[in-house]
Amino acid sequence: MARHKLDMEPDPEVTLIGISCHVHDYRLCWALNRELGISLTRRDKDITDQGPETIASYAAFDHVDEENQAQYLLVHNHSGDGVLLKEHKQADFFLLVDEAAPLTPEELIDHVRKTEFVLMAFPLDARKERGAHKLLQ
Repeated sequence: MARHKLDMEPDPEVTLIGISCHVHDYRLCWALNRELGISLTRRDKDITDQGPETIASYAAFDHVDEENQAQYLLVHNHSGDGVLLKEHKQADFFLLVDEAAPLTPEELIDHVRKTEFVLMAFPLDARKERGAHKLLQ
């Protein structure tokens, strides 16, 4: 009988925060950049997913902290063609920050909640969210 070894990539250790705000993505990026001391910039290629009728595109913004190699990712949850994570329709954006960030998850959420234009910020468990893999494209 043949033996097969299942070699899987471990789940990434990230802090996932849902953000509700009613401003355009570039204004939220500007406010987060000021509050967190980072420089989120728009990706050349958006995150795509199958919408109800066509392929939907979701704006994504990245920053890599050169000092500690921490990666930050802000993704828009809404598109004209659908919602990226349907179980969190109330979230307008998602912020993913990897474990190399200098802030603890609690400090990070506190800073996001203090950010101008943010109405609500709430922690999510990336391992338990059904569609969280979509954010890692």
